[in-house]
Amino acid sequence: KKSGGKSNWGAGLDYLLKNYWDDLDKLIEDNYYKRHNKKLISYLFSRMPGIIEESIKKMRNLCKRESDKKGLNDWIKKVNAVLKYRESAKNLNEKVIFIDNLTQFLRETTIGSRRDYSNISVLKKKSVGRRGKLEFRGQSVNHCVRKIKGIAKIIINRASFKKLKTGDILVTDETDASFLPLMKKARAIITDTGGILCHAAIAARELEKPCIVGATIATKILKDGDLVEVDADKGIVKILKKAK
Repeated sequence: KKSGGKSNWGAGLDYLLKNYWDDLDKLIEDNYYKRHNKKLISYLFSRMPGIIEESIKKMRNLCKRESDKKGLNDWIKKVNAVLKYRESAKNLNEKVIFIDNLTQFLRETTIGSRRDYSNISVLKKKSVGRRGKLEFRGQSVNHCVRKIKGIAKIIINRASFKKLKTGDILVTDETDASFLPLMKKARAIITDTGGILCHAAIAARELEKPCIVGATIATKILKDGDLVEVDADKGIVKILKKAK
């Protein structure tokens, strides 16, 4: 049986972690506003690996089908790759970055994280006169007060870098250091993945560029040439006019 596009083990893991979603999200929000809750950071940093390990043990006992067992085993390999970075997190900021990365991974691989954050990346159609406007949501990282309009350019790899012109809206899966020249040229930035401590978010704040991360479906819904409006204060992207 499938649920929300994920198998039962994904739903089970989310259920076992359900008491921690609010704490994880609160920590990330507090850090964004520079309200460092040292007690919460220490608690989550020390407890989350054990909580995940305990949840995995319970899920192993519940997985009966081979497909569920394989899905869980694949997930365990990936989460262990994330957890290994815990050893290198020494100071407060590094611990928060580790927890943010872990939270993003858990959100992307369990069902309830999608349910709890259902306001993010949900495609909606709103009636506007006789025509409809498509909009979707992500996470705002710098709360700009103004709305930005521009032409979307989908940048997937370096070969597509040349497509973006000054004043375009940069739309991509994620960014790294190689994207900085493009980010400087762009009027706004939209990414499918990431949280408020990802590369795109940090760079956008430094460059004072409107930025929405974690939109999930941006590169799938938007096309080169679409006229879009980016409301970086509310984390909303509207498609004003589709490209021909």
